[in-house]
Amino acid sequence: MPLSAVALGGVLDLLSVGVCVWELEVPGERESLVLRICNPAAARFLNVRVEDVLNKQIAIGFPGSLDTPLPGVFTQAIESQTTMELGDVPYKDEIVPDGVFSVVVRPLSESRALVEFTNVTDERRAQAKSEAMLEAAEVARSEAQAVAKSAKALDEKLQVIEAQKRDIIALTAPILEVGAGVLALPLAGNFDLQRSEIVREKLLDAVSATKAREVVIDVTGLGEMDEMTANELVRLTRSLALLGTRAYLTGISGANAQALVSSNAQIPAGMCMRNLESALRLLRDRRGRASAGPG
Repeated sequence: MPLSAVALGGVLDLLSVGVCVWELEVPGERESLVLRICNPAAARFLNVRVEDVLNKQIAIGFPGSLDTPLPGVFTQAIESQTTMELGDVPYKDEIVPDGVFSVVVRPLSESRALVEFTNVTDERRAQAKSEAMLEAAEVARSEAQAVAKSAKALDEKLQVIEAQKRDIIALTAPILEVGAGVLALPLAGNFDLQRSEIVREKLLDAVSATKAREVVIDVTGLGEMDEMTANELVRLTRSLALLGTRAYLTGISGANAQALVSSNAQIPAGMCMRNLESALRLLRDRRGRASAGPG
């Protein structure tokens, strides 16, 4: 073997890129391609032993290869004397079950071509995995945005419902102006913390707007009172007192009176009256006497 060929073989053995040289023995017949050179890198990539494929026709050394486009590409490069860059080529046969190679075919002579290829299977798989992960992340981001949008819509709906609930509660506790500087607040149903807050806010606003000096809170329609209800009523009367307004409670049933006595709520006896009518009569009498002055 000439020295140049020996030196070339040594160089090819050191390359990390796979190099094969194919010879077209019969022009135009891709079946006549014979492998003349196969460096160690190519043997590793193709998962073959050099002695099993060297100097053998392509169909013998690589069974199933004629079912792929590569033999035709090698033949075309040789006959057209044109370098062909194939980019990433998927390769699948009995030798290489599943692989992707970056392939460049260069003509060497009228009958030979050098095929330079790099196994990029792992890189492409990693790239595909990364792209899949990015796609999954984008899907997750879109889903998160949809959830956030739904949550925002739900929150807005809940706010509307809460506002409607407050309006309904306010309607069940109408504030009536029954005389000059006198307001009446008839309560019915249950008087829980939320309702107490809404009613107190509405009543204080009405007192400020009308400059009312007395408020009669009628509890005839309230359900069974407990300590919480009693405490909320006391809190309501104290809030009115801070505005200089005196509160009166009317319509306390016997059962509720007993419950109030048993609780820790401290409701002054002078604040309680039999019913709304008697409270209004008392207030009118007081105002009448005040207007008449000392006789």
